[in-house]
Amino acid sequence: MASELVDPGRLAFESALTEERRLNVRRLALLRFVSVSAFLVLFLLLGVVLRIPYWRPIIPLFVTYWVIVAVSCWLGFRPNVPAVRYAGLTVPLIDMPMLYLIFRNFFGRDPAPVGPAAFATGFYVMFLIPVTLLSFDERFIVLAAGVGATLEALLLAETGAPGGTIASSVLLLLTAGAFSAYASRRAIALVQRVSGEHLRIERMGRYFSPQVAALLEGGELATAESRTVTILFSDLRDFTALAETLGSEEVVALLNDYHTRMVEMIFSHGGTLDKYLGDGIMAYFGAPVAQPDHAERAVRCALAMQGALAPLNAERAARGERPLRMGIGIHTGSVVVGDIGAPRRREYTAIGDAVNVAARLEELTKTHGAPILVSQETRQAVGDGLRFSPATEALLRGRAQQVLTYVPVGGGGS
Repeated sequence: MASELVDPGRLAFESALTEERRLNVRRLALLRFVSVSAFLVLFLLLGVVLRIPYWRPIIPLFVTYWVIVAVSCWLGFRPNVPAVRYAGLTVPLIDMPMLYLIFRNFFGRDPAPVGPAAFATGFYVMFLIPVTLLSFDERFIVLAAGVGATLEALLLAETGAPGGTIASSVLLLLTAGAFSAYASRRAIALVQRVSGEHLRIERMGRYFSPQVAALLEGGELATAESRTVTILFSDLRDFTALAETLGSEEVVALLNDYHTRMVEMIFSHGGTLDKYLGDGIMAYFGAPVAQPDHAERAVRCALAMQGALAPLNAERAARGERPLRMGIGIHTGSVVVGDIGAPRRREYTAIGDAVNVAARLEELTKTHGAPILVSQETRQAVGDGLRFSPATEALLRGRAQQVLTYVPVGGGGS
């Protein structure tokens, strides 16, 4: 059976949620330890120092509770805290029952005091806060509210409290639990939406220039559509031989520096980054936002990319390193662009014969020794915006007919 596809955004959200739970386990464990320690000091003052009789029976039980809380706090700060997902269960299974036993110790007198039992309602409501922060799971919150309501009802019943008082306390706890569960659900939904939007914007920033991303923000990328665009392929010459003389970290550093400069040129001309091809780049102009001058943008971008290579080579020369040489092929034609791929791995990309032609033109720059080669279709689409010189007719790999190629020489006019 094929494994279920997992949404990367969902995985990122679950990872962030687990990390938030882990941090809350530590913070709330410390807060609980400090709070319980403060109450222990208070009980010792009332029962031991001031010798108030009805506080004394509570002290041994509260010391036991304090030890449990201290151990929980220590475990919370251990690396790789186990079962973080179920940390919220400690409140209904430990804290609430201990609270019930502590308050029940007040009932040794006759008549049993209603005041402490009613006062416990506030503690049970307060305990819903750490359950929410530890679990972010409405099931645990509802469980805690149910446990708290049951224990509070038992406390009040043992004091002989009226049925109306018991019902009011139970209703208060269940209502507080419902509000907490709803607040947790809405908070999770909000964070999921914000996280999804952040991932979408981050994804657009990877492909598109800031101007194009701003235009697309608030809308969805098209699934697939036919467009006439201009495709640009670039590649470093003899990079494989160069990489063999460098360490892996040096290769990565060089490519990062090179790609940063080239992509800046692509984005500054309104292009869309399709993908990195090792030391090569594929980009296109005219999608997803229509650009009537996409051909001219692509050619001017290629000239700017070659220009951006000059300062990089100057820096390399100052370090005694070999200069980099780059070839760029450009072609204009019809392609299919859109968010294409399997649900687990989609890419906004362009496919079609025009992509292959641009790639073959880039390969042709090696044999012709030209830094940039442009197809006749791109030359015609540019019009008089730039000057070109004829290069040669060439038979591209995978095509039966020869194609005319041109070299842009910059400037205006034909």
